[in-house]
Amino acid sequence: MKKGIIGHEGVVTAVTHQGYRVSIVSKSACASCHAKGLCSASDMAEKEIEVKATQTGEFNVGDKVSVNLEESLGMRAVWLVYAIPAVILVTFLLYLQRLGVSELVTGLSVLGAVVMYFFVLYLLKNRIGKQFYFTISSLKE
Repeated sequence: MKKGIIGHEGVVTAVTHQGYRVSIVSKSACASCHAKGLCSASDMAEKEIEVKATQTGEFNVGDKVSVNLEESLGMRAVWLVYAIPAVILVTFLLYLQRLGVSELVTGLSVLGAVVMYFFVLYLLKNRIGKQFYFTISSLKE
């Protein structure tokens, strides 16, 4: 794997005129443990990812591939979904407490501010989505 690239193994499940649909299996660290059948902590989830491609026909249904994302784009996603809402939450909380607003109003206002942030993200999802793109490469068996 190249430095600065996040990759996950997957299988091509569909080929469309726009690109490929790839199924990847996300596993927790204990999913590969030999005792996972006895433990209720094991966690696996299958996800479908749309990979836009300029040329289709390079991969076929059933091919094992690597779905890749630049690490910087992954960090941008972390900022958008975790860091910025946390900053909004703490800033509103401290500001409203300093003004002497009641705890109930402060709590509801803070939650409202975070909900509004995610609503704006939802409204901008197409524009933001254009910045995040996956690439696909063949896995040599």
